[in-house]
Amino acid sequence: MFDWLYSLLGTLMYWFSYIMGNSYALALVLYALVFKLIFLPFAIKQQKNQIKMANLTPKIELIKAKYRGRNDRVTQQKMQQEIMELQQREGASMLGGCLPLLIQFPIIIFLYNVIRRPLTYICAVTTDGFAKLGGEMVNVYKANPALISAGKTAQEMVAAFGGDEIKMISFANEHGIDLTSYVTNGRPIPDMSLFGVNLGYSPSEAFAGTVLWVIVFIPILAAAFQWLTMFLTKRWNGNANQVAMPDGQTNASMKMMDLIFPLMTLWIAFSFSALMGLYWIFQSVLSIVQIFILSRLMPLPKFTEEQLKQMRKEQKAAEKAQRAALKNQKYKSLHYIDEDDYDDLMDVKTNEKSSGSTAVDKSALPEIKD
Repeated sequence: MFDWLYSLLGTLMYWFSYIMGNSYALALVLYALVFKLIFLPFAIKQQKNQIKMANLTPKIELIKAKYRGRNDRVTQQKMQQEIMELQQREGASMLGGCLPLLIQFPIIIFLYNVIRRPLTYICAVTTDGFAKLGGEMVNVYKANPALISAGKTAQEMVAAFGGDEIKMISFANEHGIDLTSYVTNGRPIPDMSLFGVNLGYSPSEAFAGTVLWVIVFIPILAAAFQWLTMFLTKRWNGNANQVAMPDGQTNASMKMMDLIFPLMTLWIAFSFSALMGLYWIFQSVLSIVQIFILSRLMPLPKFTEEQLKQMRKEQKAAEKAQRAALKNQKYKSLHYIDEDDYDDLMDVKTNEKSSGSTAVDKSALPEIKD
């Protein structure tokens, strides 16, 4: 169904490799740069939405202050409804920042598949070609007693690489297997080394002594750059209004995510070929540059100390009014009584019908003003 897209991306990757002297590592630099530019409109849209949300933060905090201390379902629904209505009036939405990421995600999957499968999408090796290549790899294992998995079939041999054809190319080059005979479109096999270091193997293989230890630093750098990207994003672009401070639980969750994502990157980069980790490093560096430029060209609003003091004063006033309204308050909610608010409302209605004198005086209830 998506063969045309894979073919297009594979051809694009071939031209990048050709421009960079058949270096796959340097081709990934252009690959990352081009698609960072393609996704730039989504980043700009996300930045604009963040600006709108930042402008609304003081107003949202005032709404939360008005309802603070009440956790019943009806009151929370009222609060969320007011916040949503405010966002709709101002054209801002929490989903506005997530939507661009959701649109990019399937495209990113295609990009990574092409990177990991250069034999398929760049060199057009057929299914029969992979079967024969797997047979040659089995023969290499059988001829070398130091290698394990000698009992594997050709299909099992290919499957052992987990779809990472970068590793297959490195293995074939190391053991003298001629891959050019399997190429059907005449394109050269990309060079998986950089500065004389073979980056086709996964860094985890360094612990077995089969590859150079230097590639172990690639997943470490990939994780470090991802953490740095998140850190600088918050520093340059996060919480610029300094009004909406997260609560303890939210703050703990944010810190946990800042740790989980780099650790996931570290683990995955150790499992894949080192070139995948190198690609993530390129992406992180470009993301840092992009965030820096957008934060300067489209900065989030900042408030003066006088404005911050006034906002906090209004928040405290709203909370004080709330506490006064709740004093001796026996009702379940902070707003006027609605028919959906109380389970015992049916009893009131029943008394009304039976006596004809029972009524709820809504004017006697406290009113919370914005």
